[in-house]
Amino acid sequence: MATSADAPLLFGSLQIDPQRRLIWQSGQTVELTPMEFDILLLLARRPGQVFTARQIYEADSFGASWTGISSMVYKLRRKLGAGIIETVRGHGYKFVAPGTSPK
Repeated sequence: MATSADAPLLFGSLQIDPQRRLIWQSGQTVELTPMEFDILLLLARRPGQVFTARQIYEADSFGASWTGISSMVYKLRRKLGAGIIETVRGHGYKFVAPGTSPK
């Protein structure tokens, strides 16, 4: 039985399945690296909350340096669309659920 942490997250056309580690956007599978998936899942579980690069890095044991987080965010934006992860200047990054307007 899936726990709530394993329950799929739905945001408009974006679906994240933590248990199977799969992403769909508009019905199409999106190929993400394990690090990209972990970063997206961390942010998507708390839409609107700002995470610093260091917080993202420390939330999981990523194989890259914590300064590499920005390149992972860049790659996620290229795969999922620029508006999905917003940069909060001087602070970090936050997930913006598709179909909602950034505040």
